[in-house]
Amino acid sequence: MRTYITKLNDRNLQRRKATGITNYVMYSLIVLILFKIFSTIPKISAEIDIWNLTKVLWYSFNFSFACYFIYFSFTYSFNNSSSIRILNYSKDNESYFIKIIVALILLSPTIPACFIFWNDYTLENLQYSSWEKLLFILDAINIIFVIVMLVSQKNDHFDIIKHTKKEKDNKLSLTVLIISSLAIFSSVYLLINLNEINELDKLNLFLVCILIFSILVITERIIENFKDDVFAKDLENLEYEIYVKDLSDDEIREILQKKYMGFLIKDWIEHKEKEIEIENSSFTKESELISNKEIDFKKIDKEKYPIEYKGRKDEIELLKTNLKNKKQDFHKKNISQLKEIIKKDPSLSENDIKNLKKLLEKLTSTEKL
Repeated sequence: MRTYITKLNDRNLQRRKATGITNYVMYSLIVLILFKIFSTIPKISAEIDIWNLTKVLWYSFNFSFACYFIYFSFTYSFNNSSSIRILNYSKDNESYFIKIIVALILLSPTIPACFIFWNDYTLENLQYSSWEKLLFILDAINIIFVIVMLVSQKNDHFDIIKHTKKEKDNKLSLTVLIISSLAIFSSVYLLINLNEINELDKLNLFLVCILIFSILVITERIIENFKDDVFAKDLENLEYEIYVKDLSDDEIREILQKKYMGFLIKDWIEHKEKEIEIENSSFTKESELISNKEIDFKKIDKEKYPIEYKGRKDEIELLKTNLKNKKQDFHKKNISQLKEIIKKDPSLSENDIKNLKKLLEKLTSTEKL
């Protein structure tokens, strides 16, 4: 296992070197894009009507977002893994800044759409073509995604990393492709038929919008690269810990499964069974300790030693309360985890579901004791 960790670190070191180069390229690209934006803006006529300008922004950002979504859907595999794995969810992996960037990407076509709709609503002129209605619907969906992403809090215990189902992914990619293609066609069609602005101004505005959108996408990628660097640093710390503490292969494997790679479903069930057995054994020992204290307590003469009697009684009551709370918290947490796994992943085999339910029944029955 030590050799495996060393190889992982060597591999991540190579990736970090490559990532470093990529980040520098991305920084340079952002500078070039900004230079291009500032050099293009003066070429746009200052006499363009604000609402026609907003329409160009709306069509252009919808075009950019649709292209990005096609790219995203085909380059980021959904639930891609060789097998089902269960990984402890950690809020340390979250970055609120990445949420803001993603929100800006989603809202880039939505903000001008809202201005257009509000203006037309105040003028009582809500006459739109079929293509414009399609863009409004897609932008409204974007708003829902943003609200859910920014407001919702993830209370899950685990991330389920599933094996890829090719048929399902193909259908999803095809759906994304069709919807995004319609959005691209709608945007281009509406942009071409917007006759209130001359072609050169339309082209320059279109270029500026694409460049602004590109900066958001590149920024998102840079943040993701930093997250990868943090993971690599964690692995380096693990390697240091292995040699300092002289960890065994089993201990290394458990750390890897808990923090980094996740458990195979069968291993996770075995891990949970062992954890429950250890905790129940600990609860039994504490209960026996309390019972022994109660036996000693009953030997105390209440009349002769009232202070000691009260002190021992309060101590025993406190121990009982603490033990009861520990049991409740442990069982509640583990029952919640088991239910989450069963609910989250319907692709589990019948045997795995059977074992999970058996473990759930065991926990539920011991909770009542």
